[in-house]
Amino acid sequence: MHAIRLADYQDISALAAMLARAFDKDPLWRWIADSQAGYEMRLIRAFATQLRHLALPGGLVWTGTEYQGAALWSAPGQWRLGILRQLWLMPEFVRVTGWRRLWEVSRAIDAVQRAHPAAPHYYLQVLGVDPLHQGQGWSRTFLETVLARCDQQSMPAYLETAQESNLTLYQRFGFHVSRTLTDLPGKAPTLWCMWRPQQQRKS
Repeated sequence: MHAIRLADYQDISALAAMLARAFDKDPLWRWIADSQAGYEMRLIRAFATQLRHLALPGGLVWTGTEYQGAALWSAPGQWRLGILRQLWLMPEFVRVTGWRRLWEVSRAIDAVQRAHPAAPHYYLQVLGVDPLHQGQGWSRTFLETVLARCDQQSMPAYLETAQESNLTLYQRFGFHVSRTLTDLPGKAPTLWCMWRPQQQRKS
């Protein structure tokens, strides 16, 4: 396995830039951040905000030792973004979507949250690998590290992806498509919701 470590707040700039490269062509992020002029900077800002306010506070952000990739996980019960936090983050959100698209993007994100399973689980917010390091097994390392914890705790795991080509990867690690979101507000791209049931402990 590759060498990885837990990230901290000093890593935000490097991780946000790497994730922007990794998700440059992702349908959902191109829709959220509007793939027009200034898209790259809006995408970097979006990932920096997610890291600072949604991922790093939970302490489950893993990265390669030289930022080859990253996985942003939430522990059970920590994934939901409450209304007060949403309002507090509104200025950051506007810088990513713009005022004109804020309402439709917010409605789509709310619909995705409503589709989230109620049962306690580990949630993979984001998994991205720098294009220079894709195809080298980094995704496997990031997945196995937290899935091992899931198995130790007999916990399920959950994720969403807007890339149909990712389904095979996640299926190899025990995930299956639990729901497909095809009618999100604002003509947002299709999302595949994937669930990995808790694994039986080996005696």
